[in-house]
Amino acid sequence: MKFRNKLRYRIIVAFLTLSTLLGVLFATTALTIREHLSTNLIGDSIKKNLDEYMEKLVKDPSGIQGEPIASNVQAFITAPEKLPLVMPISYADLNDGVHDIIENGKHLKVAVNKRHMLKGKEVWGYIIFDVTTPKNENRLVYSSLAGVFVLFTIIAYFLAIYASKKILKPLRSLSSMVQHQGDKPKHLASHFSDDEVGQLAHALDEYSDRIASIVIRDKEFNADVSHELRTPLAVIASTAELINTQDDISDKTRLRLKRIERAVKQSTELTETLLLLSREEQKNVRNLQRTQVGRLVKDIIDNFAATIKLKKLDVKVIEEDWLQVKAPAAVVSVALSNLIGNAIKYTPQGAIQIILKSDRVLVVDQGTGVSKDELPKLFERHFRGDAVTAKGSGLGLAIVKRLCELYNWRVIIHKNDGSGLTAELIFT
Repeated sequence: MKFRNKLRYRIIVAFLTLSTLLGVLFATTALTIREHLSTNLIGDSIKKNLDEYMEKLVKDPSGIQGEPIASNVQAFITAPEKLPLVMPISYADLNDGVHDIIENGKHLKVAVNKRHMLKGKEVWGYIIFDVTTPKNENRLVYSSLAGVFVLFTIIAYFLAIYASKKILKPLRSLSSMVQHQGDKPKHLASHFSDDEVGQLAHALDEYSDRIASIVIRDKEFNADVSHELRTPLAVIASTAELINTQDDISDKTRLRLKRIERAVKQSTELTETLLLLSREEQKNVRNLQRTQVGRLVKDIIDNFAATIKLKKLDVKVIEEDWLQVKAPAAVVSVALSNLIGNAIKYTPQGAIQIILKSDRVLVVDQGTGVSKDELPKLFERHFRGDAVTAKGSGLGLAIVKRLCELYNWRVIIHKNDGSGLTAELIFT
């Protein structure tokens, strides 16, 4: 699972993103408040102090010029004509109120009062406040904010880990319970509270019940059909055998009876295999039987003798090694009959080789084959290639795949260098 797809990491990333946004908001707010304090509040304060001082001065005129009261604060009381003696002439143009002035690289807050008269003459009052922030102070402020931001991020990270564990704990429990469900699934919703996880567990219970019901009906249907087919097949087989014992039937009729017997045998094997698939019997039971594959292949070819003769195909069985399989003969017969039958059906002319090795059977044909895009789809139910003209349901290879899954076999189909396909049924 990729990093971005894990729910736990999504929660952690969400927490860290939230902490980052909150940290940026906190820093922005702190700097804004600091700027507000250093500008508006300072300006209001010095203007208020100046106004109060000027009122006291008018009532008690003990002097008209003040002195510096601090390193960053200066207060001046002067007459308009004497202003150039104590401060720059440009200050004469400042109106009553608070002004921001940049002078010699310094940020000055200047409060001006020009509303009072002393002895019939105008008196101007000035308070100059240096609000320039020292570089060391700026570094301290930014360092403090950065430290708080890092600390906040670390705390958010550990909170995210803790929260993700708490949040995902019910999901992990639900996942573990689903993984350890047996053949008869138990309901999960009773183990969880009525929250989102409980609702998910309830939905899984309902879905599991529906799937179990479908599987049971499917198995019962397959078992019933397979069981009921045995009786008519047995009747057909016994009737054909009874007719074959009569002395007054022709050779042509006996040949047809042989074909009926082979068809009955093939149908019986298919019925037994479908019944086995519906039951999915335990491996230790089905491994009690052993089948000689070479002999079985010859019987299968005999079943297709009429078609082989009609198409004039050259079918060869090459036994490179002796092959015995731990499986019922009916199962092996159905799997090989589908592979060999397809080779015969889709080969209009030419040769077919059936090669027996120590662990597998290869069926090599010279038929029309399929395209590379169609190869992966051959084992899908009801799939038929675009170039296929012969009749069929498209279930044969799907049944072979089911048998391989049940017995841990493998089946591989690939294109030949020339024409046709090669099907490999591997028994190990």
